[in-house]
Amino acid sequence: MTDYLAITQHTCSWLLAHPAVMSAIYESVSSGDIESLMKGEFSAGPLRMAGTPDGKVVSVWNKEYLSGTGHEAWGIIRLSGSFGLLNAPAIGSQVFERQIYVFNQRLQSLIIDGDFIHRTWPNGSQTCLAGRGTEARQFSISYFEAGPGFGSLSAKAIIAIGPAHDFDDLQRAISLEVKQLIPLALAADGTVDTRRRPLIEAPAFQALRTALSPSQQQEFKFDKVNVNANFRSTGSAIAPHETAFWTYEDWIVNGALNEAQRLVLESDVLLRHPVRVIGPAGSGKTLLMQLLAVKHLRRAYDGSESVKVLYIVHNTAMAQTVYDKFRTLGAEDFVTNPNQNIKITTLSELGRQMSGLTETMVIDKDAQQTKLFQLDQVRSALRSVLDENDDKVLSSNLMSQVAQDEDLFNVFSSLIVSEISNAIKGRGLTENERAYVNAETPLSRLHGVLTTTERQIIFACFKRYHASVFEKFEMLDSDDIALTLAGRLRTPLWQLKRKVEGYDFIFVDEAQLFNENERRLFPYLANAKVAHTPIALALDEAQDLYAFSSAGLATLGIADIEDKNLPSNHRSTREIVDLAFFIIQQTTDLFSNDFPDFKSIEEGMVSSSHQQAAYPAIMACNDEQPSFGRFVVKQVQKLRASNVRQIAVVCHAETYWKEMQEFFTASGLPLHVLQQRGEKIAPDQPMVILSRPAYVGGQEFDAVISIGLEQGVVPPRIVDNVALASAVEQQVLREMYLVATRARYRYLALLNKTALPNQILQGALSESKIQVVNVGA
Repeated sequence: MTDYLAITQHTCSWLLAHPAVMSAIYESVSSGDIESLMKGEFSAGPLRMAGTPDGKVVSVWNKEYLSGTGHEAWGIIRLSGSFGLLNAPAIGSQVFERQIYVFNQRLQSLIIDGDFIHRTWPNGSQTCLAGRGTEARQFSISYFEAGPGFGSLSAKAIIAIGPAHDFDDLQRAISLEVKQLIPLALAADGTVDTRRRPLIEAPAFQALRTALSPSQQQEFKFDKVNVNANFRSTGSAIAPHETAFWTYEDWIVNGALNEAQRLVLESDVLLRHPVRVIGPAGSGKTLLMQLLAVKHLRRAYDGSESVKVLYIVHNTAMAQTVYDKFRTLGAEDFVTNPNQNIKITTLSELGRQMSGLTETMVIDKDAQQTKLFQLDQVRSALRSVLDENDDKVLSSNLMSQVAQDEDLFNVFSSLIVSEISNAIKGRGLTENERAYVNAETPLSRLHGVLTTTERQIIFACFKRYHASVFEKFEMLDSDDIALTLAGRLRTPLWQLKRKVEGYDFIFVDEAQLFNENERRLFPYLANAKVAHTPIALALDEAQDLYAFSSAGLATLGIADIEDKNLPSNHRSTREIVDLAFFIIQQTTDLFSNDFPDFKSIEEGMVSSSHQQAAYPAIMACNDEQPSFGRFVVKQVQKLRASNVRQIAVVCHAETYWKEMQEFFTASGLPLHVLQQRGEKIAPDQPMVILSRPAYVGGQEFDAVISIGLEQGVVPPRIVDNVALASAVEQQVLREMYLVATRARYRYLALLNKTALPNQILQGALSESKIQVVNVGA
């Protein structure tokens, strides 16, 4: 029997606003069918329930309200035994409601209503009335609170027992439960951070599913949806190049949209709730966003109504690409029309304009170029700090490895960029080193796995970076712009002006490229004429290469987004898709029941019998090759001789970047080096594209060659910090997934002499998702 039920604080708050869902959860718990959650997961809308393998704890959380730090604030209910919730079925639902209320209040350090006869006892426990009914008021519940600093707790937690009559009995019983609090909270955190589990369809959960699907959704089929876009109807033979110059009308009338997308376009979903367009790489998320934007512009034009649409992209190249697409769709006039207007911009440029900053005050108008500059400055700062703090470096195994291993140094630098953005600047700690270094509650996933000495090095790196950018160059980075704009948008003045200057609809393309500071801005940009945020986000978390884990959208101000998954993939052979599916299966924070199952994808795939198709392969440089760079060039030449026209060479390891650049430049092959995400590449031109993983998003190639996926190189070896090693591996898995899904016909992983494939590739080998091919075969 399940002994404990754990619920996050934000979920408690959400349940109090959704009493039907709370009641249905209690019914599911009391039915006993939650026993099945030790082997699977309940998933409906934003709600998730899962159990520990031993069945001792079942956790409940709303995925949109997760903190992203890896440690949630848990309220834990004793279910079994004489002091368990299920021991009093006659008043159980009322007691459950009271426990949820107590968790929500106390985990936020709010007082309990005086009418509930709250008392504090000498052993540190507290009691209050067990419920609001006549019978329930004859009983009490007892609970014990703890926070960071209590043992190994990293966040606040509460454990509750009851109902019971006798206060002395409750005190004795709660004293026995206190020692369980820490392991129970850690176990609950672990259930959130687990790879995909089988979905549970037990009959007892049907009432809960119904409660999570409000009656109004029956009338409006696409109310509060996430859409995974697939733009071909079954059996469609329309090739991508045939649709390149289609207008909005062409997309609507030519049958290239499947039923789900057509219904979304014909509905008024954005008038009711936010939309998250989710899907794997190549599923057409951006096109659906653009069609939705054009639809609302045309409707306003036809009705002689004013409308303001904001379309946000990550960099200048993407902004130009999107503008060109809107022009193709026949929406060019809306760019200059003051009454029905669409503004296509980067968030960085929008922030600069709205904050009144001059161009000389920012690093670059292009957000991506700004972030590249940030990374370079952080690398320089980190190297200086490591060189100047030998004693601290030597006292830390992690920092010693970072100082000595160039590949680990580069990966760690990327993590520090995110740490500076989210944990230091985002939490207002730029002038408070002590609060960052000594924080008991993890400020981020990285922060939670670092010692105080390592945090001191991180903060010293931040100070060196800040002195360089802010004081030496006297410029603002992308986070400074976002935080400056956030300060402006949170003022009473903006509250007055936003109904005129805000936007009716907001579209955010590739939202995974924006950090938490930037995502928090989106709700404030709406004109607040409706209760919800009328925003559509195209999102693929698997392409967010540098994040540990992001906070849920609801914690950032965008609530009421629910899921509807319609998985698709258009560009690759079944063998490449299977390899990508295997790779993403290994992730803990991505491969959940929300992630599309590639095994179900059939339509739109490249045939495995295509003359250019080949099984994914690993190939190692042998002793006969004069150098690794020459070996890679030779393999590209062989592919070109086989009429493979566009070949991407993706360098996962900085160690090999300079060598690849030199050999391909000297080879005489038509070479294009990708400098940023979203660059235009002529689809009909045979060429070799050299790139880092971060820049290949949104591209398609006939063949993709991965460089550097070797043991000890990618991911770099990290000793004595299992949590960080795991997190870095998650980043590599995202990179490998993204890169593999760029390939239409062939995927190759090339290894240097004597190198072995990394553990991820070895796992794929053992599962026959990739094969070893000898040179010359």
